[in-house]
Amino acid sequence: MTTDDNIIVAIELGSSKVTGIAGCKQPDGGIQILALAQEPSATFIRKGLVYNLDKTRQCLANIREKLSKALNKPIRQVYVGIAGQGITTARNTVLRQLESQTSITHEIVDSLLDNNLNTHPGEREVLDVIPQEYKVGTQLQVDPIGVLTDSIEGRFLNITASPSLRENIDKCFAQAGIEIADRPISALALAACMLSETERRSGCVLVDMGADTTTVSIYKSNILRQLSVIPLGGNNVTKDIMSLQVEQEEAEQLKRTYGTAYAEVDEDKATGTISLSENRSVDEITFYEIVEARLEEIIVNVANQIKMSGYTKEQLLAGIIITGGVAATKNLERAFREHTGFDKFRFAKSVSMTVRLPQGFENVGKYGNLNTAIALLDKGEENCCGEIAESKPATTLFSNDEHAGNHNSEAERARKAAEEAEAKAREEQERLEAEEREREAEEKKRRKEEKRARMKAKFGRFWQRLSSVVSEEDEFPDEKETDKKK
Repeated sequence: MTTDDNIIVAIELGSSKVTGIAGCKQPDGGIQILALAQEPSATFIRKGLVYNLDKTRQCLANIREKLSKALNKPIRQVYVGIAGQGITTARNTVLRQLESQTSITHEIVDSLLDNNLNTHPGEREVLDVIPQEYKVGTQLQVDPIGVLTDSIEGRFLNITASPSLRENIDKCFAQAGIEIADRPISALALAACMLSETERRSGCVLVDMGADTTTVSIYKSNILRQLSVIPLGGNNVTKDIMSLQVEQEEAEQLKRTYGTAYAEVDEDKATGTISLSENRSVDEITFYEIVEARLEEIIVNVANQIKMSGYTKEQLLAGIIITGGVAATKNLERAFREHTGFDKFRFAKSVSMTVRLPQGFENVGKYGNLNTAIALLDKGEENCCGEIAESKPATTLFSNDEHAGNHNSEAERARKAAEEAEAKAREEQERLEAEEREREAEEKKRRKEEKRARMKAKFGRFWQRLSSVVSEEDEFPDEKETDKKK
């Protein structure tokens, strides 16, 4: 049985398509998908970033219309994922010296969070904060509340991006008349649905290989330790194949049919050829080299991100978990093994919970291309559907002037009234624009305060979720030796 009074709607702004999905959470922990809509997005979203607001607005309006029609309900608000090039993480440490031995309280921890949020990361905006641990004396604690000490050091991981990333999304939804319930970070939502608790605790790397970007998330001791977005994906492979003078559609088909991340070719034997359009062909080795070169570049970048995190394969015991559309490429594990040095791999094709798709859509989610959208829906809590009060139709100036053609005096009065109305409309528009500027300033201030409050509330949930104390082995890798010497 579905919970029809609590329908959640989520939208994923992908580089190849925008996906809208509506569903209900089930008592058994599963999700019942009630409606699904997709629109191509390559002409207005690149690398996960909105760059054409008008086309995005129209796309969102189409998605909402399709979902509303399928649900037979108006959509009041949606959850939209934040993703794309430029999202990264930055570590920050906040130290507070206390006047004497003091028992750590929630207020002290909140003050550390405030100080962290007040640390401006240049021209970047803090999207979320992941508390790492607290150093109390020489010990690292996940939950320092109640510990007696004269100093406390909070270690935070700030997820940041250019303000334009969120602002452009907000503008498009506002223009489409769609309210945003929340903006979960897509990578975090996907990890929550893809990774097991054992994998997050033991340490792992989640690699989401999408159309335009590859997202790398590193977890250890149930905590996100690093997040980065590499601006390379499956579309880069397709564009490289197009250098063979083939159209994009054919290049995409060739990639799916013959593409391999690690070709095993016996150079002593004659190689075959791959047929192209217009009775042309290319030898297999040339084609394989084109595909391999780009995939190798992506994997080497992933390996570099792991190295920059400071964690080694000996610390990331659960290895590398690979998902996304590019994950279906032949011999991808062999290429990852070659360029990362890791031995343990898992290919995640679907989310961990049970997902029930409506009839006729079973094949749509077969290859995991709905995973992020489902993960965003799972993050939702509030009902997104409901009755929307219909606005009264605007009355026109000539709505009652049925005999204007017969009465010149009435037409003249109407003309003057129209001119006066136009002048008033201009004045009203100027007033509204001034008020809008004031509202934007107030909204910016309000969002800052709400973000601060959410971060504080997040600490309470964070401590409840993590009951174990972080050991010395879970310190920041580059600070282990320093702490041991102390």
